[in-house]
Amino acid sequence: MKKIVSIILIIVIFVFYGSDILDFGYKLKDSLFERHYNEEHSNAVEDIQSESIEQNSVNQDINNYENIRIGDSTQTVKSFIGEPSRIDKSEYSFDWYVYNQYGEKFVMVGIENDAVVAFYSNSMNSYETEGIQLNQNREYIRSNYSPIEYKEKGNTRYMINSKDEYDIINKGKKYITVFYDIHDENRVCSYLIVDEYIENHFNGIYPEESEEIKKSFELEMVDLVNSVRLKRGLISLEYSEAATQSSRNHSNDMMVSNFFDHINKKNETPFDRMQKEGILYSKAGENIAAGQVNSIYAHEALMNSLGHRKNILGDYNNIGVGVVFGGSYKTYYTQNFYSGI
Repeated sequence: MKKIVSIILIIVIFVFYGSDILDFGYKLKDSLFERHYNEEHSNAVEDIQSESIEQNSVNQDINNYENIRIGDSTQTVKSFIGEPSRIDKSEYSFDWYVYNQYGEKFVMVGIENDAVVAFYSNSMNSYETEGIQLNQNREYIRSNYSPIEYKEKGNTRYMINSKDEYDIINKGKKYITVFYDIHDENRVCSYLIVDEYIENHFNGIYPEESEEIKKSFELEMVDLVNSVRLKRGLISLEYSEAATQSSRNHSNDMMVSNFFDHINKKNETPFDRMQKEGILYSKAGENIAAGQVNSIYAHEALMNSLGHRKNILGDYNNIGVGVVFGGSYKTYYTQNFYSGI
């Protein structure tokens, strides 16, 4: 029985990481939805614009992030970079200390039992990346490091086929996931570091059902969107509870009704669903994704798809994110964007 279960799991996980197999792996909806209304609120047309503004001021204490090491205490982290803006429950056994208050300098530090065990950033380098730096290219990483082909936990082998969008490197008793921006010369755009012991003792790759973790994923996706916008001189988007509810409803509908599309089985569009939540908009858009193991993987996959990237960097003012666990793809993500009338 163990052998049969192991074979089934290997097949499933291989398909997940092999994101080119869209019907069974993780999915992005490539036909993005976007609607823009003129002054009479008619004649829907596609339109994407961007607006440069002055970036938020940055507290220089965040620069001490680069000196934080695995094993450092919570107090050490706080003495270096201050109090987090939020503490999120992760899918692992640690909590993310989220630092989103420093404008384009966005970082998360994972802490378990008063010790640092994980890092994520798309804007600052870390002491723990074993020499890997943001903006290095994929060819350099693969020439100087040895990405693993799979993760093995017990009787299960999780195959990795990332469509060249990321590599996972096991070095220095930690797993370092290096994400590449395929639309910017395959440069390193972010990284996720997880202590080897924590990763190896995590059961599987998907999160367990948890309202707290789903909420964490939703808020983290908002942070990730805003951090990449601020890096490009764009305004940050305001959190919308109405757009969040619309997004949650659609993610849940896709999971329960076993489909993956912007138009649901009642023939409702994203705009119908937003209007149901009382949203009045001059422009609106939606991104959906499914199968990514967490909000970081989902965000980076969306950024590597031009249609979804345009929504993330689009001329909107508000965002809502809805995340649901379960169903055929294990995780479902919906992002609703809009600008008010």
